[in-house]
Amino acid sequence: MKKIIFVFLIFFLFTNLNATTDDKIYVENLIRNTTNKAIGILNNKNFCEKEKKERIYKLLNPLFDFKIMSRLTIGRKVWSKMTEEQKKKFMELFKKRIRMVYLDRVTLKKVIVKIKPAIQKKKKIIFVPVIFTSEGKDYSTLFKLWKSPNGWKIYDVEIEGVSIIRTYKSQFNEILKKGTIEDLLKKLETSTGNI
Repeated sequence: MKKIIFVFLIFFLFTNLNATTDDKIYVENLIRNTTNKAIGILNNKNFCEKEKKERIYKLLNPLFDFKIMSRLTIGRKVWSKMTEEQKKKFMELFKKRIRMVYLDRVTLKKVIVKIKPAIQKKKKIIFVPVIFTSEGKDYSTLFKLWKSPNGWKIYDVEIEGVSIIRTYKSQFNEILKKGTIEDLLKKLETSTGNI
């Protein structure tokens, strides 16, 4: 009986090890393929800057889980107090803000990418370190993904050690200390303008 349990245990551990290894490889390739496509767009001289940004946005948008990003950024306590309308509005404005601050400022030229091995943090959490090199300068980036019901999605990105989620959480907490959710939504609306 002990031998059967031992064999089952080894089989179970081996199966789970392969599942996580497969997930790491899949996520690493997802980031690699998407990054290569984005670099191809950036380096394409046939596209104007506006067209490059639109194409990159269309490429990257489906990879991000803006609902989870919004919840992490605003915090569980505040999120649970928001109405569905406020949540929807916050997600839309937060998405616009991310696009404005990060995507619309992409100006890297002649980019070289080095994807490092994916790191399994938890069963459904994988980090992928990436080094972008442009004009002799390295930019360290860490993509943080989780296995959502809709597949692997990015829930945070660290650029040079600075997390998008932590940065905005700190900013939004400051606004909410002095004001309300509606105040935060108004400030986001004003800062995003007509994107």
